[in-house]
Amino acid sequence: MTKRYFIAFINLLCSLQLVGQIDSTYRKEGFTFGVLPAISYNADLGFQYGGLTNLYWYGDGSNYPDYNHSLYVEISKYTAGSTLLRFYYDSPTFIKNIRTTADITWFRDLAMDFYGFNGKDAVYNAGWEDDSSSDYITRVFYRHHREMFRFLTNSKGRISTKAPQWEWMAGLIFFNFNIDKVDIDRLNKNKDEDDQLPEDEEGLYDKYLKWKLIPDEEAKGGKHAYLKIGLSYDTRDVLTNPGKGIWTEVFLASMPNFLSSQNNHFTRINLFHRQYITLNNKGNLIAAYRIGWQHKLSGQIPFYLLPHMASSVLTSATSQGLGGAKTMRGINRNRIVGNGFLLSNIELRWKIWQTKLFKQDFYLATNYFIDMGMITQEYELDKSIARADLEEDYNLYFNDAKDEPHFSYGLGLKAALNENFVLSTDYGIAASKQDGTSGLYISLNYLF
Repeated sequence: MTKRYFIAFINLLCSLQLVGQIDSTYRKEGFTFGVLPAISYNADLGFQYGGLTNLYWYGDGSNYPDYNHSLYVEISKYTAGSTLLRFYYDSPTFIKNIRTTADITWFRDLAMDFYGFNGKDAVYNAGWEDDSSSDYITRVFYRHHREMFRFLTNSKGRISTKAPQWEWMAGLIFFNFNIDKVDIDRLNKNKDEDDQLPEDEEGLYDKYLKWKLIPDEEAKGGKHAYLKIGLSYDTRDVLTNPGKGIWTEVFLASMPNFLSSQNNHFTRINLFHRQYITLNNKGNLIAAYRIGWQHKLSGQIPFYLLPHMASSVLTSATSQGLGGAKTMRGINRNRIVGNGFLLSNIELRWKIWQTKLFKQDFYLATNYFIDMGMITQEYELDKSIARADLEEDYNLYFNDAKDEPHFSYGLGLKAALNENFVLSTDYGIAASKQDGTSGLYISLNYLF
């Protein structure tokens, strides 16, 4: 999709101290928050307006730089109708000796990315969505309509006081998805005729329905809930941008029949390992990496839940991949989708300036990264109807090939207030044109 972004983004980054604090770089008391407005433009979705904030309560400061309570609130809207409402709460003290997180999110995406399944097997034709190309079909060819409501709760606690690095994890996630083809009339409303989208062109989602590559019972979405249990091994020195330690989590997620509106089920396993290494005596140069693996053990996963990744924390409104802001920066969102995948992120993080401003800890940092991912377990497809319908055009949609590693690379800039409120800007470049071109992402927090 042709996109023209302008950022009037970092025009407010403030902190408000409501309770007295000790004047020390390494200890903070009371309440702080950061506020960040965002303005952007998308050729089809319109202007985005809204904002986000993260509120922190440090109590008496004994746990600083860790907090006692955190509440993240995000509200934004595009003029064409896409809307995001999110509330995310995180606390290690709400229940004694148990870390509690809860999330409520409603996200109406009028043009959700959809490129097919199994990575390389699904051909991406950039010209079909480029209105300056002779091959142009529609800017929303690789899109569909998606509304998602999610309620999530997680709990994490120590298994033994003698080994505090080991923790158990448990949680429940409920989803309600409403899926449909793109609402062209809505996106064309109040647009000049030259900018309007074609009304009679099928998108990839429509074609997949016709070819029975998406089951009929999944075509319009559904209600699903799954339970998850897991183990965590965590030796990080701090939670946000650690300088040392490892953090490994393994989840078993299961959706039984009675928790699905479609009377289907699935079980899958999820493993993520992260490590942080300080490279110099000043402590301002850190190497970090993340390796993730997800695999279906049984059942049938609805196509719209395939990109979802189980996690004990959520650093953004969605936990999905591969491709996009939170998995493979620079690669099209949800470009690589299957039953199982492998993900790797490598970063070099450098704090280039640290100071205290208005009794607040502040630093600027850069990060340089390489992201990699691939499908390791394919989503089962019967392409016989597509093959018969397409005939000589079959190769424009399918490669009939096993997936191979997809790469992206780039750099970022970080501005951190009191260690935990981190304004993040990343710019990633896709190594292959089959995965897109590049992406600019402005949000909060480090990737991992």
